[in-house]
Amino acid sequence: MNNKYEIIVIGSGFGGIGLGMNLKKAGIDNYLILEREVEMGGTWWKNTYPGAAVDVQSHLYSFKSEPYNWSRLFALQPEILDYTNNLIEKYDLRKNTLCNKKVVKTKFDEVESKWIVNTEDGNVYQSKILINSSGSLSQPFIPIIKGKDNFKGKSFHTSQWDHSFNYSNKKVAIIGTGASSVQVVSAIAPKVKNLFVFQRTPHWVLPRPDRVLSKAEQNFIHSFPFITNFYREFMYWKLEARLLAFKGNKMLLNLFKQKAKYFLKKNVPDKELRKKLTPDFMLGCKRVLLTSDYYSTLQRENVSLITDGIDHINETGLLTIGGEQIDVDLIVYATGFHASENNIPYPIIGRGGLSIEDSWKDGAHAYLGTTVPYFPNLFILVGPNTGIGHTSAIHIMESQMKYIMETLKVMHKNNWKTVEVKENIELAYNKKIQKQLSKTVWQTGGCKSWYQTESGKNTTLYPDFSFVFRKASSKFKKEEHLVK
Repeated sequence: MNNKYEIIVIGSGFGGIGLGMNLKKAGIDNYLILEREVEMGGTWWKNTYPGAAVDVQSHLYSFKSEPYNWSRLFALQPEILDYTNNLIEKYDLRKNTLCNKKVVKTKFDEVESKWIVNTEDGNVYQSKILINSSGSLSQPFIPIIKGKDNFKGKSFHTSQWDHSFNYSNKKVAIIGTGASSVQVVSAIAPKVKNLFVFQRTPHWVLPRPDRVLSKAEQNFIHSFPFITNFYREFMYWKLEARLLAFKGNKMLLNLFKQKAKYFLKKNVPDKELRKKLTPDFMLGCKRVLLTSDYYSTLQRENVSLITDGIDHINETGLLTIGGEQIDVDLIVYATGFHASENNIPYPIIGRGGLSIEDSWKDGAHAYLGTTVPYFPNLFILVGPNTGIGHTSAIHIMESQMKYIMETLKVMHKNNWKTVEVKENIELAYNKKIQKQLSKTVWQTGGCKSWYQTESGKNTTLYPDFSFVFRKASSKFKKEEHLVK
C-alpha cells in the first residue's frame, strides 16, 4: 500500500469534505483523508442525539459553491448529514479516505521536509503537507464528578448517544443546560417518565424562528442561482450585523437582552422559575441559545429544573449538595466539548522537537487561526480564534480553505519544500486579536464560558466581522513567511 502522499487531511467533517472538494477542483488527487470514526461526516455523523439541529439558518450552513434545497429554515441532523453525504458522493471523496484510522502522533521530519503520521493500528503515513481538520468541538468534555463510575444505570455524553437504550417511560437526568441540552430536553421530555435538568448557570434564550419550507418556497429559492445567492446573502448580512452588539454597542446589546427577558417573562409566568432561568451576566457572554420550546418543556409536570449543585453520583442516581437524592435510570452529560484547550486529539511535533502542546501552554494561537511558527507545512482548519459567535462557521472555514489552497498554489509554482509563518508576524497578529477581544462582551460580560481557558484567555472566538477575516486571509504574503 502506498503510504506517501502530497497532502494528508485529518478529519472528514465539513472541513475535511470541503478540503477534498477544493483539492479535486484544483486537480490534486494525491491526497489522503484520515478519519478516526467508521464513517465520514464528522460532527453531523457523530451527533445523533434526539433533537439535534443546527442553530443558524440552513442556507448559511452550507458551502456557497454547493447550495442545497433545504426543507426547513433550521436543518435537523439527518438532513445535514444527507447534505454532507451528497458532497462525499459528488466528489468521490471515499476514494481518498481511510476510515477507522485514529491518528496517535504526527511529527515533522526536518531532513526530508515531510510529515510522519502514525495511526493507532500501527500504520505510518508520510506527506509534504499536513492539514488538521479534526474540529474544534469534537472532544467531549465530561466533568469530574465524585462517584460517577459507581452509577449502575446507563450514562453517556450527548455526542455518544446510545440508541440501543430505550429511554421511554424512564427516569432521566440531564447534566448541563447548553446548546445540545435544550434540544435534547425538548425532544425527550414527552417520552420519559421523569426528566431532571441539572442547571449550573442559566443561559440567555431567544426564540428559534424555525419552520418547514413549503415546496413553493423551496422551488422559488432554488429556481435561479441569483435568487439562491441573494437569499443567502440577505441572511448573511442580517446575522453579520449582530456582531455590532457583541463588539460593545451597549444600546444594541440591551435591545437583545430586553427581547430575551420579554421572551422569558412571556413563556414562564412562575416568578420563582423565572428567577432561576435569569442569567446574571450580559447577553452574549455565553453562547445565546435559540429555542422556542425549552421554556414550555421545563414547565411540564414530569420535568424538574434542579439548580442545587451535585455533591456526588452514587449507584442509583445523584445526590445534590442540599441532600436530595434523585434516582434515575439514565444520566446524559450535555456538558459540551474541549474547545479552548486540548481540542487537537493527538500530539503534533514540529521543528526542533517542539510540540503543539508546549507551544500552546499559555493558550492556543495561530496566524489567521491556521498556521503556527515552528510547524512548517501544517495548516489547522477551525484553529485558534476562528470560532464565530454571530453567524455561520462555514464562512470562516471557506476563507481558511481559500488561504490554504492559495498557499499550496504558490508553493507548487515556486517549488518550495516548506512554508512557515514568521514568529513575529504570528505574535503581532494574536496580540491584535486579544486586544480586540478585550473590548467584546465575550471578555467583559461577567461570565466564565467555554470560549476561555482556565486563565481566562479567549482562544476560541474571532472578534471581528467574518468578511474582515475573509479579506485578511484572501492572499498569501511571502514576506510574512519563512520559505525554502
